[in-house]
Amino acid sequence: MSPSPREWERHLLPRPHEIDIGQWVDCRPADVSVHVPEGAGELEEQAAAELRQLFIDRGGAEPHGSGFEILLGTVDADGILNGYQTNVGRLLDRPNREQAYIIAPQGRSRLLLSALDGRGIYYAARTLHQLLEITMSPERVALPLATVCDWPDITERGLWNFPDEAEWIPWMASLKLNYGKMAQTHLAAVERDQPNSASIDADLMRKAARQGFNYTPYILHLNFLHDLGLFRAYPELAGKGDGALCGRYFAHKQGNQHRVPCASQPGLVDIIAAWMASIAGQGAPEISCWLSERPGQCECLACTATSQFVLEARAFTAAWRRVQSQYPKLKIRLFLSTTTVERDHQVIAEAPPEVLIERACATELERVLHHPRDLMANPLLDQYAAEGRWIASYDVPIGAYGAVDTPEFKVPERSAHRIKDYALQLIRRNYSGAYGMLAWATLAREINGFNIEALAEWSWNGNGRNELEFATAWATRHGFAEPETVGRWAALMGPIEFDVYDSGFPMCYSWGRAIEMVAERRRPVLGEGMFRYYADEAAFEAKKSVCAEALALLTASDCADLISETRVVATYIDLAHAIYGVAEKLATADLNTLAAQSELVELVKTLSKAGTGNAEAIADWRHGLGPEPWHHRVHDAIAATETTVAEIGRIARERYLF
Repeated sequence: MSPSPREWERHLLPRPHEIDIGQWVDCRPADVSVHVPEGAGELEEQAAAELRQLFIDRGGAEPHGSGFEILLGTVDADGILNGYQTNVGRLLDRPNREQAYIIAPQGRSRLLLSALDGRGIYYAARTLHQLLEITMSPERVALPLATVCDWPDITERGLWNFPDEAEWIPWMASLKLNYGKMAQTHLAAVERDQPNSASIDADLMRKAARQGFNYTPYILHLNFLHDLGLFRAYPELAGKGDGALCGRYFAHKQGNQHRVPCASQPGLVDIIAAWMASIAGQGAPEISCWLSERPGQCECLACTATSQFVLEARAFTAAWRRVQSQYPKLKIRLFLSTTTVERDHQVIAEAPPEVLIERACATELERVLHHPRDLMANPLLDQYAAEGRWIASYDVPIGAYGAVDTPEFKVPERSAHRIKDYALQLIRRNYSGAYGMLAWATLAREINGFNIEALAEWSWNGNGRNELEFATAWATRHGFAEPETVGRWAALMGPIEFDVYDSGFPMCYSWGRAIEMVAERRRPVLGEGMFRYYADEAAFEAKKSVCAEALALLTASDCADLISETRVVATYIDLAHAIYGVAEKLATADLNTLAAQSELVELVKTLSKAGTGNAEAIADWRHGLGPEPWHHRVHDAIAATETTVAEIGRIARERYLF
């Protein structure tokens, strides 16, 4: 038996825009051949090599047979591939056509994979690879006579950071994700009057490029250059005055206050240009250039006359222009300050049009309250994107946090709804890049893999599958015994997890905002802050009922992690409900009565029970993934709950109970 059209499609991720599989041909793997035209480029050769390797690994044979031919390659000016007419003219008006491709049968003995560019060929091969995996064995493979026309909706799709790049890049590339920051970028310490340099992982960069993946080196935030000895070597480059202290990253509660450089001095251009030349000399075609991460301003007269971020952007641009004399094809992208919009209008207006613009940690700067889901809007960047400027966002919420600049909690979250919502907003805003911010390595794929694959799905094809269909495909590809059940579970839990983790999370716990609300006897407002998606008090129990319904679906033995996740989410709802109860009572009740006192005592007991349940659920979930040592963020999540509950209880007992 061969798969039905529905089963074929369930093994594809992301789903192509247009696909039809009406027939297939059964062959022995040894009877199949995989060919590229003479003179094929690196991407085409890599695509063919990966297909051949599949035949070797799964089919036990080199694909050099004569029974069925898989021919892949870019076409000539007339749309011809190795003598065969193709239909690539359809790709000319598609978005991101350099990544688009056509798959089409030629009779029942040949399948053509054609494209305008090698990147399209690589993605065509990945689609076919996923289809062939379904039936490939030494005895047989079902070759789909598929007709596919496909392209990505967003140009670049990927992650800001990820562990073990040598393993992650092939996995990401197999999902048609194509961008990642090169963690292995090392800027050498600065010494006065000595040429400074950088080192990159050039071998991995070139290997990634053969898989259509842009593994991009960077020059880090300029307020971190003190770590490289810049201000010891050139004290005149240290930003002047306390205004130059730009503070810590939001999730870091202690540590260095990070001084910005004096960006008006030409010496800063010299330093940056040397790094750029060193990186370009190792073969990098592009460099990401990071402005200072947080608000800060050198207080010298030259800098205050213009502004910190404009001068930093000018320094990067001037250094790039200088290096272009030696490396004319070198490109740069400007990574804007992550927590301020100060002078963005001038930075972008001055930047040459070929300079790409990146933005991160802007969730709360861009959030516009809206029912049923909040809008993300940045009128300045959105206007530039609408005009065709290359704009990217790093804020796709692949982790369990309300905003990317608060990646404090490492707890489970699988919300296809949340990823789809954000990806579709970026597509509507005409953004060119959609990246998630991954801020840890420990079990990152196990914890975040679902959402990363959801990013791959909807950044490629925003109007393809719904959330249930995606989750069913994900479960099918991951070998779950009952993928349809997993799909139904995800369809139920996705909106609930969206609600829980997009409601002032985790700041309400880790930053003590719930404690502050209670301490100040501020009345909690349903529909705002940590109660953003609780329209009324009945909503708490309604969401818990959905969790119970989802939990009842999970009977298969391979669903233990999903069961644990459901319980964690349910206990966060309990916790929010209990905090609401105490806060509402303290803000509205006359506590000078025994009845009110008794009610408050019971509410504090309920809060204590909810806190214990949440801490235990998080610990049980993490135990299910493996023993200690755990990532410190897991312990932070538990500690934040325990601290919140203990402090609210202490406030109630010490101030209001007698």
